[in-house]
Amino acid sequence: MKTYSTIVVIDSLLKSTDIESTIEKIQRSIKNNGGEILEIDKWGKKRLAYEIKKRQYGYYVEIIFKSSGDLVKVIEREYGLDENILRYLTIVLNSKALQYREKQKKDVEERKKSNEVAKEADAKDNSEQTQEEKQKSKERVDEKESEVEVKEEKENEPELNEEESAVNEKEID
Repeated sequence: MKTYSTIVVIDSLLKSTDIESTIEKIQRSIKNNGGEILEIDKWGKKRLAYEIKKRQYGYYVEIIFKSSGDLVKVIEREYGLDENILRYLTIVLNSKALQYREKQKKDVEERKKSNEVAKEADAKDNSEQTQEEKQKSKERVDEKESEVEVKEEKENEPELNEEESAVNEKEID
């Protein structure tokens, strides 16, 4: 048995339930004819390079499966008869292509993990920064309050003229 990849472009004007039913129909067709589905990757709605049946957008789905060569003829015949399917392409994946796909999956998983770790670290740094910022702003507020108190004390002190200050100096001596 060989491994195949089939990419199907479904009419994007269909309701999401109709798109899902078309995908399920393809899955049933593969399973009923002796195929084994390994992976289904829904790429979603994308703009077409050129109009197909007066449509500018299509819903892309990739299905990876194992089967004999006879199944490919059967499912491609069904693709051609289904009005909801705009285009399709089925290819055989050789060992190099399979290795490359596995490597890509691992890279994506590693990037996801590293992104999660980075987000957690950023969240932690942000919480530490906010605590530091709170402490600094509290210190600034305290400094301003003490400055205001000093100014108020100076304003409330009675002003002494030269004679009173001289008398105060004599009393201190």
